[in-house]
Amino acid sequence: MTAWLAHLYTGSGAVLALLAAADIFEHDYRTAFFWLYLQVVVDATDGVLARALRVKERLPWFNGAKLDDIVDYLCYVFVPALFVWRSLLVPDQWTTLVASAMLLSSAYGFNREDAKTTDHFFLGFPSYWNIAVFYLHVARWPAEVNMAILLALAVLVFVPVKYLYP
Repeated sequence: MTAWLAHLYTGSGAVLALLAAADIFEHDYRTAFFWLYLQVVVDATDGVLARALRVKERLPWFNGAKLDDIVDYLCYVFVPALFVWRSLLVPDQWTTLVASAMLLSSAYGFNREDAKTTDHFFLGFPSYWNIAVFYLHVARWPAEVNMAILLALAVLVFVPVKYLYP
């Protein structure tokens, strides 16, 4: 039973993604970022909990890593792409292209077997779109600058440069 609670805790990130998305549609960006922040807390602690509860031993047929990847993609990629699309963080005529670049590059990045190196780095931009979008929103730079930064990060997913794994 406790193993399922660990998976429920990880899965709760999907609910937090839903709450963030709902607030994005309501243009309540502060609250949306609050939900994404809570998800980062869950993501930072769910692995520790799973290991403490020996989840792999108790539910060897259930792939908690895949669940974690799905929730991470929702919260670190999809919801921030939705934010870019809805908030007009980039020029209006470019919102779909930029959001699509974020989604597609990260779909590739999430499926790389070598995305995390043995010396604890990410290889290529690690799809921390939630952080990038937050800083661009707070900085209030011109939409064209935001677009250039986001497109550059999408390209950097494919460039095998090491990024620190927190």
